[in-house]
Amino acid sequence: MTPSFTRSVARATIDALPAPARRWVRMRRRDVTKRVVELAELDAVLAAAARRFEVSEDDGRAYLLELRMVPPPWPADPFSDAYRAWVFDLYRAVSGRDDYAVEHESSPFDLEAAVLRPHPFATGSPAVVGDDLSARGAVVRALALTAPARIVEFGAGWGNLTSDLAAMGHDVTVVEVDAGFCRLIERRVPCARVVEADMLSFARGSHGDQFDAAVFYESFHHCADHLDLLEHLHAVVGTGVVVLGAEPVDLLAYPWGLRLDGLSLWSTRRYGWLELGFDERYLASAMSRTGWRIQKAEGGCAVAPTHVARRARSSNPRS
Repeated sequence: MTPSFTRSVARATIDALPAPARRWVRMRRRDVTKRVVELAELDAVLAAAARRFEVSEDDGRAYLLELRMVPPPWPADPFSDAYRAWVFDLYRAVSGRDDYAVEHESSPFDLEAAVLRPHPFATGSPAVVGDDLSARGAVVRALALTAPARIVEFGAGWGNLTSDLAAMGHDVTVVEVDAGFCRLIERRVPCARVVEADMLSFARGSHGDQFDAAVFYESFHHCADHLDLLEHLHAVVGTGVVVLGAEPVDLLAYPWGLRLDGLSLWSTRRYGWLELGFDERYLASAMSRTGWRIQKAEGGCAVAPTHVARRARSSNPRS
C-alpha cells in the first residue's frame, strides 16, 4: 500500500467515528508528535527558541511549533467562576507574573523602523507575510461592506488591516491599548481615528452613532472577559456585524483558556500577553448566551479562518 492510500484510509476511518470521538482522535493526532514541555524547563526551552529566532523568523517558529504544555485538570462548567479562576491561575504560572493586567499588552519596537516595515513584513519570511496577507483579505471579504462604512477595529496593533480598510474608503476608528501602537497607526494611517483604550472600557462607554461593524484581527483572544465584551458589543454595532479574523478558534481539549502551544507559551512568558484560545463549540455557546449567532465565513483563509457574528435577539442577558 502507498503512503497516500494509507492516509486516505485513516482519514475515512476517523470521519466515520461519532463526533466526540472524532474530535478527540484529531486532537491527539495533532499533538502526539509534539514535545511536551514542563513548566520548570520553560525558560531554558524559550531561550533555545530565542537563539533560533536570531537565525531567522522561520527557524524560531518551526522550533516553537513542535512544543506544547499539558494543561492541569479544569472545572466542568466553562461559564463558572471556578473555571475562570483556573484560567488565570494557569496564566500566572505560565507568565511568571503576579496577575494579568492590560498594561502587559504592549510590544517593544522602533517606531521609525516600523513606519517603513511593520510586522510581519520586517520578519522577511515569505510564509509569515503570505499568511498575514491571506488572513487580512479574508476579513475584508467577510465584512462585505461598501465604502464608506463606519468600522471600529479593536486591538489594531501594527495597523496593517487598518491601512487596508482606510485605503478602501472606510471610516475607521481604532481602539488600541498600547500607546506605541497608537502612535504608529497615527503615522501610518493619518485618516483613522485612534482611541487609546482597552477593549472593555471602550465597549462599555458611550459612542453616539453605532458602527456598521466591529473587527477583531488577532486581538479578541487578548480580552480578559470575552463574555462581558460580547454583551457590550450590541451597543457598539447595533444591527451591524462582529468579525473575528485569524482568532484561535479551534478544536481544543478544554472549552477555553490559555493556549499552550509553543508560540503562545513564548508570547505569554516573554511579554505577559494573554493568549487565550476557544473551542469552536464553546465559542458558539458563548455567542448564543450573549445574544449572537456566529458562523465561519465562506471562502476565507484556511490557515486563519474568519468568523462572523450577527445579532440573534433584541436583548442579550447572560443565561
